[in-house]
Amino acid sequence: MPSANLPLLTIPLYYILAVYPHGHAIFAATKGNVQQHDNRNPKSSTNASNLQKHLTARQYAAYERAESCHRNHLENMPLFVATVFAGLLAEQRVGEGGVGLSAFCVGWMVVRTVYTANYIVAETVAWSYLRTALYFIGTLWAFLVIGRAALVLGS
Repeated sequence: MPSANLPLLTIPLYYILAVYPHGHAIFAATKGNVQQHDNRNPKSSTNASNLQKHLTARQYAAYERAESCHRNHLENMPLFVATVFAGLLAEQRVGEGGVGLSAFCVGWMVVRTVYTANYIVAETVAWSYLRTALYFIGTLWAFLVIGRAALVLGS
């Protein structure tokens, strides 16, 4: 029986990770009663203003961090997906492991999971620097895999 392709499976896994902070934000903003969430226009400034009136400053800041984390994941999804497909194309030519795609995919998921945890819980500037470092680790690693794939596909 053939085994599943790990890099392809990490795409939906990353999407789930990307959506998690949004759900976390809603859960936190409604204090666990998600039926209170106004889903008619959840990204509106009116909705944000209403939340700000009903939450403490700390609760609202946590809500904003979780939503920012969600957006950052979605902004980085094209880079991740492009890296996966470039790596798959290159590895068709040179064989599995030729550009380190599986290691990248596992590493990306680990880095972005720690990134998510840090984004959601870190309340200080000092801890935000860890998040920045994690962001650059993942991004530079993706560039490295794309660069390796470009060399393989260009030859």
